[in-house]
Amino acid sequence: MLKTYGRLPEETRREEIDEMAGSNKGGAKQKKAAEKGKGASKPQRKAGELTRFQKIVIIIFIVIFAGSTLAGALASVVQSQQYEEQNQELTAETMDETYQDVVADLEAKLEESPDDLDTLVSLGQYCYSWGSGVLMLATDDADTTHGVELLEKAIGYYDRALEIEDAPEVRVNRALCLFYEGRTDDAATALQETTTTFPDYAAGWQGLGAVYESQGKTEDAIAAYEKAIELDPDDEAGVKSVSEGRLEQLQGTDDAGADEDAATDDDASADATTTDDEAAGDASND
Repeated sequence: MLKTYGRLPEETRREEIDEMAGSNKGGAKQKKAAEKGKGASKPQRKAGELTRFQKIVIIIFIVIFAGSTLAGALASVVQSQQYEEQNQELTAETMDETYQDVVADLEAKLEESPDDLDTLVSLGQYCYSWGSGVLMLATDDADTTHGVELLEKAIGYYDRALEIEDAPEVRVNRALCLFYEGRTDDAATALQETTTTFPDYAAGWQGLGAVYESQGKTEDAIAAYEKAIELDPDDEAGVKSVSEGRLEQLQGTDDAGADEDAATDDDASADATTTDDEAAGDASND
């Protein structure tokens, strides 16, 4: 899925969002019912190990920033790689091959101009995308550690950039680094501060909604997504379509839960009626 870097045609964007964000209500109901039937406890997650939802968020934000400078830069890096096979499978190692040279070049440039804002932001973006990509593809603890280290580097570059100039997109990406590291509460706090300082930045609200959703704060997530939609009414930033997909998922899950609760109540009522009828029959026989 990481091949979505770069500008996407509108129809591809919609398909990507529908597939990854799971906006089909029927699918949400089936999934919830299946999970309830299993009754199994969730396995413990290691630090830095991404949940499926975090992987979805990575894909979503790649789509959102598809028309940005970052995406254009990412596209140029990916396209510049000449793989021996056109459809070579992506691994943590191929992610390293994709990013390490361009990051090294930018770091050399930064040594010459330590306060160059564009270079700092670019390094933050590349390390953020590199680290999140490695975490998506991680197969062992070494890969996970490597991904977290790259995200920490990204945070360091973002912090230096923010000292020079405060920018909402930098704040959001920094917060997402925290989120992918598993520091969900810190990410939520950072995004709350971002939406307070830059209340009209739609992607900040979308990011906050995603973090709230991962925390199980459904009402807060819905409110954040609705605010994101309000700020991107024409879907110019791609935020509206993504947020609408997440709202459908959340509301579909709520509908499924309500249906199950209603079914449970009906079963309980039927059982009670049967018991009352049996009791009445016994009394009549007596």
